[in-house]
Amino acid sequence: MNGLVFVLPLLALGLTSCDKAKQAVAAARDKIEGVKDTSLPKPPGGEVASTFVPQVDTAAEGVRFRRDIPFPSDIEVRVTHRVTFHNTRRIVTSALGTDKMTANGAFEIVGFFQRGGPQLSLTIEKAGPVIDPKEAVEKAKASAQGAPPPESEPFLGTRAEFQQGKDGWRLPAQKGAVDFNRKLLEQNLLPNLPGLLIQHGIMPRKQWFSSSRRWIGGDKLVLEGDSLALLFENGASGKVTLTYEVSEALDGHPCGRFTVQGDVSIRNELSLDGGSRSGELTIQSGKIWCSLLHPLILREEYQTVKTVTEGQGNGPKTKIQGAIDELRIRQWKNRSE
Repeated sequence: MNGLVFVLPLLALGLTSCDKAKQAVAAARDKIEGVKDTSLPKPPGGEVASTFVPQVDTAAEGVRFRRDIPFPSDIEVRVTHRVTFHNTRRIVTSALGTDKMTANGAFEIVGFFQRGGPQLSLTIEKAGPVIDPKEAVEKAKASAQGAPPPESEPFLGTRAEFQQGKDGWRLPAQKGAVDFNRKLLEQNLLPNLPGLLIQHGIMPRKQWFSSSRRWIGGDKLVLEGDSLALLFENGASGKVTLTYEVSEALDGHPCGRFTVQGDVSIRNELSLDGGSRSGELTIQSGKIWCSLLHPLILREEYQTVKTVTEGQGNGPKTKIQGAIDELRIRQWKNRSE
């Protein structure tokens, strides 16, 4: 989750007249509208879309997770990743020294994937703290009155592009002036790009439920060893227990809902902005919504206690310890349907 503690830029300073100040407040409010908007994608529930109903395999003995439907290659996925800190300790270490602080509040990043066969793009649509509307207005007023603007998130609005060849994913040739933010984002993502695509439903999960098993409420599955790849990429270790609850639609897509508990060690887990994290986490409680049609997870909710380190190479490192809630929502669409 490196890079999740963002702050959005407000407008330029130096406005003096009343009219100009009002304009600046309005413009600044518009600038942060996306991040302060706390409305999330549609919550679980409702009816399964009519196009999916014939594909759901359900019977008196329970529901089955299908593995026989070809996974599409013409898809788009909007990923919302929200992290909420609860008096969480953050220790930042860099060449300038060590900085200790306590983090509170919610932070959000939204990325939009588009894949058409071998062509892939990722656009960072939102990045920053989830700001209460009243707080947003106050910050806009402060900016208009001459307060220094906060530091901007460098990848906000950046579009990264990739191309799949016989040897895997690579960067396409670029024309024109170099966009340094794009170049940096692509370089950060490329080494572990397949894992990121699996995590967010652009490619199918390597581990999935048996196609011969049917599930009813209360059924359990223990993940450990290789089977942890159903939830985590890059060689996670530990033990997690899934308990099936019910089948439930998520924006019309048929899913099986599970509760989640367990302890896991993660390694080099990649975030949407290319950051990497490794460490230990305890999932005290959680829920996941797994597609009944494809090997992909459309929603994850976790209440955790973590000790993780974020950062790559010789750059700054951030150690995070404490209670953290995580929410990942994937608005997944097969564009060929």
